[in-house]
Amino acid sequence: MTRSKKANSESRILNRDGRTNRPSMPNRDGDWTTDWSNIKMEDYYRAQAIVNESEWDRFIQSMRQTLPTAFRLPVGKQTTKSIAHIIENQHLPKLSEIIFEGERIDSPKRIPWQVARYPGGLAYEVNVPKRVLRKSPDFKEFHQFLVYQTEVGNMSRQETVSMIPPLLLDVQPHHYVLDMCAAPGSKTAQLIEALHTPPPSSFTAVPLGLVIANDAEYSRAQLLVHQSSRLPSPALLITNLDASQYPTLKNAAGASLSFDRILCDVPCSGDGTIRKNVGIWKSWNVGSGNGLHSLQLRILVRAMQLLRPGGRIVYSTCSMNPVENEAVVAAALNTFPGQFMLVPTSKMLPGLIRRPGLTTWTPALNLSRAAKRTEQTTSHPDSKDELFMFSSHESYVAATDGGEVRNGRARFRDTLWPPENVCKLGLEHCLRIYPHLQNTGAFFVAVLQKNDDSTPCHPIETKVSASSKRDASPVHEPVERESKKPKLSIDGSELPKTDTEGFVKDLAIVDEPEPRSFKELPFTFLDGKDEVLLEHLARLQLVSTFPAGNIFVRHFPTDLMKTFYLANEAAKEVIQHNAFDRIRLVSAGVKVLSRHDLGEVQVSQTRVALNNHISVPIRFPEDREVTLRFVHDGIVTMENFIRSEARIQASLADLKTLLESYFPLLTEFHGQFFEVMSLQQNGSYMLIIEPQEVGGVSLSHHLVLPLWKSGRSLSLMVNKQYKKAL
Repeated sequence: MTRSKKANSESRILNRDGRTNRPSMPNRDGDWTTDWSNIKMEDYYRAQAIVNESEWDRFIQSMRQTLPTAFRLPVGKQTTKSIAHIIENQHLPKLSEIIFEGERIDSPKRIPWQVARYPGGLAYEVNVPKRVLRKSPDFKEFHQFLVYQTEVGNMSRQETVSMIPPLLLDVQPHHYVLDMCAAPGSKTAQLIEALHTPPPSSFTAVPLGLVIANDAEYSRAQLLVHQSSRLPSPALLITNLDASQYPTLKNAAGASLSFDRILCDVPCSGDGTIRKNVGIWKSWNVGSGNGLHSLQLRILVRAMQLLRPGGRIVYSTCSMNPVENEAVVAAALNTFPGQFMLVPTSKMLPGLIRRPGLTTWTPALNLSRAAKRTEQTTSHPDSKDELFMFSSHESYVAATDGGEVRNGRARFRDTLWPPENVCKLGLEHCLRIYPHLQNTGAFFVAVLQKNDDSTPCHPIETKVSASSKRDASPVHEPVERESKKPKLSIDGSELPKTDTEGFVKDLAIVDEPEPRSFKELPFTFLDGKDEVLLEHLARLQLVSTFPAGNIFVRHFPTDLMKTFYLANEAAKEVIQHNAFDRIRLVSAGVKVLSRHDLGEVQVSQTRVALNNHISVPIRFPEDREVTLRFVHDGIVTMENFIRSEARIQASLADLKTLLESYFPLLTEFHGQFFEVMSLQQNGSYMLIIEPQEVGGVSLSHHLVLPLWKSGRSLSLMVNKQYKKAL
């Protein structure tokens, strides 16, 4: 196998003696065949003393092992109780005594520190080699069960440590929550669950609060839309903005809207995911963390400006690098002195093994050998550069004078180094997770709280002149592109092209994001007093308290309306009082109703200019009789607003008949269900099936499904995948 000269320099994998160890991927059974190594990474983290020397060998060895699979059941979802019952009573007993090729295989187990937040335990860990999943009949059956339930949205695969930040945020139903870098959405799902299901309360279909999930990349924002469909919520908005320049939202009174809780799970180098992203062994370089420091700091500072007094921020990364972690937190705290404090986390999530945050660290840089040597360096054969470690910013400036200075300024600011008041900031209250502590990935979490008497957050004056702020280049470096995917392709032969000093420019409160093309359809609310709308809602037998004025469509006002969404009051306020293209709103609320046509529609359509504040009448085709029907996405939300007459009780036998055929005839049913449906008019209903057991088949949870009656037949209005899952 040939390798390029470039691959044989900075990115090559070395043994401790400097010899090349050709990397090999996991074998077909998923087990490592050689020890992975990256001498620069090991030297760097050993110098930072992130773990005690007595733990070092266990720490390194754990990073070379395959990461266990973890999955979580959503809180408050109808199917959760049944899925948990199946796991505990059907699968786990069969997996507890498996002997495979003479070796005892660990059975799946609950994640212990999750039980305090989720009574009964809804998070599990599976530490089984792939060859066992393929060849052991019982594990193969369990694996297929997990894959299918994940596909239909009844559970989520999520790394264990990734579950920590939303739990520490302590979201309540009335909170306004912002997830600044939300994709792919597993943590956002936890925030939505917390908004709807605060322990020990039951599920709340329409909470008072709000979750705004944001991501800077449009494709990843669309991924959030897809993920949110697993737990639809009328309290969710999804935006597509640069988190470091997130605009100030307005409320109905025109005042600035602040948040109670903000999650900053920022883009990072991702070396904490090295157990599943094995390419990091080859590509790791200090330049990635150093280059991202500026972006991470700008995002955290912007979050601090958007937080209300008494509110809480959770800052997290899947990196072990203190430059991306403690250095960012320390710089942010010093930007707003006395206004924030680090919340102690040592007693949060009992059972979670963690280490405190660092109070000392030494940044390192990759510099060419022509640069002036200073203090501590490491190098290896065939490399064009060396790893220089500087104990202070001053020593870095002195050593790189004439070599690493651009436009008369040092490339890296002093925020990469511990500040003079580092011992007064409480960085030990941060939380560090390492792979060898409980067989997980690595993670960093800091919980910041804003003082109740804090004044509006404005950054302190810096030594950078006003003119230099104004002339600072806009942030567009590729290395700082906002994506939480680990940076695996950074060329170690030179430093990332970033000027950390430029972050000062973005500390002022942002009123407008940079204009970009935006082609999403508008969000148009219907007039809650429109007679036609009220007539159709009456046919669905909704109660008079149903918020008809909170229904909106994704159309221009004069377009024919097909799909109808519902937003709670908090979401509606944000949509109506902030231009949707300014906040780059790509999704909102939950789909609750759909138009049901009886024939083809041919009506000309025109468009008019849109104003978010207007409410428009409902618009249907004039040459066809139409009605509204419930859709599955919003059935749980709408259940709270429907009269008892439209709640059709059914048995498991009735459900079986509905599942076996797409349009079963009414005459195929018997008993009470047949009698009730025979008297109903054509239209949309809610099918209610209470927990029961019939002929060895059991249902352990309350089930609600949309049902349509048309002439002499019935139909469940669910997609094929969900019907198969049922």
